Amino acid sequence: MKFWLISFLIFFISEVSHTQETSLILEKRLKVEADQIEVDNVGNIFLLRNGAISKYDISGSFIQQNSAMSLGGITTLDASNALKMVLYFRDLSQITYLDNQLGSRGENVALDQLGYTQITQTCRSYNDGLWIYDQVSFELIRLNEYLEVTAQSGNLNQILDFTPEPTYMRENNNWLYVSDEQGILVFDWYGSYTKTIPVKGITKFVAKADRLFFIQDDYLVLYYLKTGARAGIKLVIEEVNDFTVFENKLLLITQNELVIYRINVK
Repeated sequence: MKFWLISFLIFFISEVSHTQETSLILEKRLKVEADQIEVDNVGNIFLLRNGAISKYDISGSFIQQNSAMSLGGITTLDASNALKMVLYFRDLSQITYLDNQLGSRGENVALDQLGYTQITQTCRSYNDGLWIYDQVSFELIRLNEYLEVTAQSGNLNQILDFTPEPTYMRENNNWLYVSDEQGILVFDWYGSYTKTIPVKGITKFVAKADRLFFIQDDYLVLYYLKTGARAGIKLVIEEVNDFTVFENKLLLITQNELVIYRINVK
């Protein structure tokens, strides 16, 4: 994911009834090498590169690193539960759980041994469950903590009239959001498709309460789930590999930096 950032300017789309002055205030720039960034529910930052994970606090201070991963490159990290984070290694169809000290927690889950050999995306679900996307059956499947199937979407190729290729997915407030070239697909907690949010080309989003954050064109966009209204900050400084949002912080990964901004609303 590559985005070009140059200046900061607030803009509003659709039905936003109030006008506020919004700006980004630079808080920190750190020299790092990372391909992905995630943040947990208490504000710890995790930077991923190949099989290594580095942990920082929300101010950008380094805490620790785990570079002893033996399962290859990390496909995704779901850090939405700081005490039991979910790591997925697609090449080996393995899921590993980590605690808040980056130590292994419990046994690995070998998805291929469960019969799932082409899982492209995963994320955690309520009550220690998992959502997986099976590229063979074109289906979202929910597994409970005992790895039993509790929900299925059915063949999405038939339901949607196109073949989905999920790039990112997260559960938020009992809804599952899945990014695809056609938009952000929304499913209920039974796996039933409900709608598509019409924002194409989004490879990642951040789900917070009643909002989604994503980068589209040159903007960090806030999408209000209840109304469909959008607000955004035009970003433009450097090439960005990945981003995330925590409370009033925007965190960006460039080719060799972690950049932390405070989103200031007056």
